[in-house]
Amino acid sequence: MRDFRLRHPLALLLTCAALLPVEALSGAPDRSETRVQARGGPVSGSLGDKQVQAARLMERSLASIAAHRRSKGLRIDPALDPTGTGIIGDEFTPLTTSLGDVKAKRTGTNPAFAAVVVKYFGEAGLRRGDVVAVGASGSFPAFLLASLCAARALELEPLIIYSIGASMFGANVPGFTFVEMVDGLRADGLLPYGLLAVSPGGRDDLGTGVLFDEDGKSDALVAEAKRSGLPVIEARSLAASIEKRLQVYEAAAAGRPIRLFVNVGGAAPNYVGTPASLDLPNGLVLRARNGPSGATRGLVFE
Repeated sequence: MRDFRLRHPLALLLTCAALLPVEALSGAPDRSETRVQARGGPVSGSLGDKQVQAARLMERSLASIAAHRRSKGLRIDPALDPTGTGIIGDEFTPLTTSLGDVKAKRTGTNPAFAAVVVKYFGEAGLRRGDVVAVGASGSFPAFLLASLCAARALELEPLIIYSIGASMFGANVPGFTFVEMVDGLRADGLLPYGLLAVSPGGRDDLGTGVLFDEDGKSDALVAEAKRSGLPVIEARSLAASIEKRLQVYEAAAAGRPIRLFVNVGGAAPNYVGTPASLDLPNGLVLRARNGPSGATRGLVFE
């Protein structure tokens, strides 16, 4: 709505490793001579160079995340995370809101995913200095990391809102969600980005629906969000959460156009408030047929 409304392309959806193009994970970058453009002129280096840069940055970032996790005395389980990335969470924690597949989470840690996202950004026509809105849950932190590494390689400006709730094996370790991960990456000089705001996540972004909680009304998600020290989006309904997110994005964009919305995981305010989300494929979505209307249609459709 308003200046935030996206017209073309619609969004980049990263919700399941198994549905992303397998050939892109070979690690071979696109060596085309397509130049990355800035609004004021070309940037040196082919898109393939940027893919390599993003993948290497993600590799270094995973090493940083693992080091910060260990520094907090948090064990990395070799059975779940055999390559020691530190970004794989536990099966059940107070922050776990849905089922998840550890194999899919491990697949997402391949640094080649950052190169895949560079490719998508290039196909979307993004240029240096462009603003992109990022909405992520804690379910696929490696996809979120890949997106930020790609944004860094292409010199984009991501505006990030993060939901604490996560599926199994996502960023569901209390005290070490993506909030702490990105803080560590910034401290290590790898990524300059911070989060605009956080929300509890869970069912309708209200902090409910924690797995195996007796009444589904655990305060853990809200408490973790507040512990972050960041602005917390608290709303009484999904529609209100979506509206508050729009306000946060618009304020941060400061009148600049938002060129793309990047959804990572399954945060309800982004696109899962309507059945229409089931028709959207993973990857770059240029257009949505019969897009829904209404206050809970999700940010993907704004």
